[in-house]
Amino acid sequence: MNGADDPRADEHSRSDSGEHNRGDGENRTPDHTGPNRRTLLKALGVAGIGAGPLVGVASGAGTTDETAADIGGPTAGTAATLAAASGPLDRATAEADFSVGPVAGRETECFRPDQGFELYGPTDINAQSGNQGLSVGLSDAGTVTVFRWPRPSFYDQIKYFTLGRDADGDIQTYPNVGAFLGLAVETDGSVELPGGGSTDATGGTTTTWLRDWASEQRYGHDLADDVVTSYRSDELGLSVVVTDVVAREKDALVRRVHVERDADSPVTGGKLVAFENFNLVVSKHPQYPTQDWCEESKNTDRARYDGALDAVIHTKSGVDESTGEPRSVAVAMGLGSASDAHQVGGDAYEPAATPAGEGGPTQDAYDDAADGELRGNDLFEGQTTGALSVPLGFEGDSATEHVVFAASEDAAGAGTILDGTRERLDSGGFEAINEAKRAWFDELLADAPLPNTDDESITKLAKRALVTLVTDYDPSNGAIVASIATQSPYGEDWPRDGAYFNYALDLIGLHDWVGKRGRWYADIQQTATDPRPSHPNTPPGNWVMNYYGDGIAGGPIPYEIDETGYGIWTMWDHYAVTGEKGYLEGVYPAIRRAADYLVECKDPDSGLQCRAFEDDHFTQLTQTIVGASTVWLGLKSAKKAARVLGHDADADRYEARQHELGRAIDEHLYDRQDGDGGEGAYGTREDRAFRFAMSEVVWPVCFTPYTDPETDELMDRPQVDNPLDHPRIQSHLTTDYHEAATAFAEPEAGNRDAGLYQAKALIPLAKARRSGDPGSLAQVREGVEWIAKRHATPDTHVMGEVWKVFEENGEREVRSIVSQPHAWEQVLFYLASLEAYPPAGVDFESRTCGSVLEALREGACRGPPVDVTGNGEPPTDPDGDCEYEDVDGDGQTDVVDVQALFANREDRAMHEHAAAFDFNDDGRLDVVDVQKLFTEVS
Repeated sequence: MNGADDPRADEHSRSDSGEHNRGDGENRTPDHTGPNRRTLLKALGVAGIGAGPLVGVASGAGTTDETAADIGGPTAGTAATLAAASGPLDRATAEADFSVGPVAGRETECFRPDQGFELYGPTDINAQSGNQGLSVGLSDAGTVTVFRWPRPSFYDQIKYFTLGRDADGDIQTYPNVGAFLGLAVETDGSVELPGGGSTDATGGTTTTWLRDWASEQRYGHDLADDVVTSYRSDELGLSVVVTDVVAREKDALVRRVHVERDADSPVTGGKLVAFENFNLVVSKHPQYPTQDWCEESKNTDRARYDGALDAVIHTKSGVDESTGEPRSVAVAMGLGSASDAHQVGGDAYEPAATPAGEGGPTQDAYDDAADGELRGNDLFEGQTTGALSVPLGFEGDSATEHVVFAASEDAAGAGTILDGTRERLDSGGFEAINEAKRAWFDELLADAPLPNTDDESITKLAKRALVTLVTDYDPSNGAIVASIATQSPYGEDWPRDGAYFNYALDLIGLHDWVGKRGRWYADIQQTATDPRPSHPNTPPGNWVMNYYGDGIAGGPIPYEIDETGYGIWTMWDHYAVTGEKGYLEGVYPAIRRAADYLVECKDPDSGLQCRAFEDDHFTQLTQTIVGASTVWLGLKSAKKAARVLGHDADADRYEARQHELGRAIDEHLYDRQDGDGGEGAYGTREDRAFRFAMSEVVWPVCFTPYTDPETDELMDRPQVDNPLDHPRIQSHLTTDYHEAATAFAEPEAGNRDAGLYQAKALIPLAKARRSGDPGSLAQVREGVEWIAKRHATPDTHVMGEVWKVFEENGEREVRSIVSQPHAWEQVLFYLASLEAYPPAGVDFESRTCGSVLEALREGACRGPPVDVTGNGEPPTDPDGDCEYEDVDGDGQTDVVDVQALFANREDRAMHEHAAAFDFNDDGRLDVVDVQKLFTEVS
């Protein structure tokens, strides 16, 4: 959290075509929220914070404060263009006003401190589809804007860079970025087209891009990720529905295009035109995640048309600089039916690449497609584009076609996936692919608890949070990205956010996923004996800001002390839910390293934690309640882990330091006169000036004050068993509620223009205030409803990290911006919705830190929902201990189950649900579990 930049920039949601113009009004009361978390990566790279040894960490000395204004933003020409233009920019405008400056590519345009929250440009994602390998983002007009492969935290393979917003707030891009669809139509006479221009009156074809049509978007199912975008052109008398889904089994995006023609339509014939601008990437920078968005001009590949496959295939190979290992990628675009024309060209709108694709045989496929007649060039190397067309085979007034994008390590692999997908389309149709995907989500999420409310906006957002969470998961090691977005560059795993993800995954019963994530965190922790080369400046026992899925450091901040506390907590918390002692023993060395660091890292004068990087605040080392409370939580968790495992000397050290820190928190970090509606709150006024709720102090930290509730005298130990019984915690909650309530009063109140993380405040309020004001359960429910109906997108029900007020014709409207879908914001909402609307039948203890969420987690067994032995019967859990001794599902536990476990112990289906058969609690499924089960049944 950083308040250096003015958050009142005029920003709001977009349309590819500039169709939905929403003007902004004047700024109102300054909102001190500051820019979004996890910002300023470009500035850090320029300042050099992410490289070399870190000076001053051990002693707690401050670092030089590098202000955002020193880094540089868009040129005056860029700003002038954005003010005047609407929609994608033509090439002449781009060349004249979007010069790249002295650095090749777009690096000078990537970091924009004058843009408020959108420091890297607006996020152009309204929907997402993925399979934990390929992850695709779509704009609200159906353009593919993100194409991450091979896993969510790796490289974005498509060129799509948002330049900013125009005066009306519409997102600006070059016109040929992303992948999108059009119709090359023949009409009876000249007809005006959506977005401008008209058809050819002489009988030729003219291409109209669907992004220019009036459109609506939604998900096809609340608990799945098929995206339905509907288009309508009254001028042409055509309706088009495009359904996008990433297949479950293979890394293929399948686009079903269905066209309906009115009886009186002037369209006499036409073609489907599919365009793409892939920009392949095989390398990433440690601690500087810019390679696949702001350095697109440097990413060249080889594109060719393969006649035998009838596809445009892009290929690239090289060495990943972060690992020194070879990497390769291939992406193929093909149609469901045989194409009638193709074009492989150069990018005519890339300043660093022109004039390669401006004309001649290698003309940019986007420009070439304008008349629906593609030139047929077969090969281009550099900044590449491609297009295919196919006649629409109308049967009566209906026509259906498919477009497939397949990704693999090489051309042969991509071709195999493409052909296999075509065969599936021929045999079972698109619905077979879609139903298989929906069945996968049903297997994972059908038993997940949901808020008990009839308000569809709340349940839709809660379900979308779960879908995003499981699709952002990397099954190879458990990494979960904050967002698949590249603007902002959030495609990494933050241990801070990951602790909340783990809590939710354990709640819905995906214990084996959390176990894998905990072991991964333990493995990537910095150590003194085996330092990780991608972040040598990280102190042993800590984690870097965030990580790519292979454990390479993603962001530039070398460590954050609150993430250290969260890292300990989440590793302990998984054991607290599952009781898997073998798991705890496996991660305890990491817990010990982190806790030992926290014991030593203290302020000798105050007893607080040492000054450190906290909560992505990179400009200086700080010492706030954010770090203090999470360090206290980490020490408390380490103490518990040590006691369980019999390491009493460790436990004594951690407990002593925990209480020393707790006394210091009460003495130095409690503001008795907060001034925001409460009598006092944890966190200095400077901490709270950015209008963030500091609710993590109450949950998940559950800080128990060290002052006597009656006399306010400082004591050696916590003074109440239940933190919610202490007046300081109640006062802190009151302050947090009043902060959150100012958000829920918008846009009508006109006092705030932006905010974020309000759901974080609602979770502890729901636990503590089920009756009585302020922040009663009724008021919490009003807040949950506000988030679902105001912050989230109204059509696809996803949330960005930030909400912002925009103005059109004098009307103020709240819209979601920054890295949507944002996994942490959505998970916080999911947890808040469960506390606010407890699922039917859950027996919970009110007014405690545990409350609804802990009651749900205590009953969260995740067994195999389907047959894992091949006999047609799913295993059962006869004694309700979350271990499935009845392996063959016949209702009895006997030696036959031992034999079934032994015979199938290497199968993938068994290992996908390893926790259900981990009878010796060592975190693995192996022959030892067979022996343990044999002992039990004997």
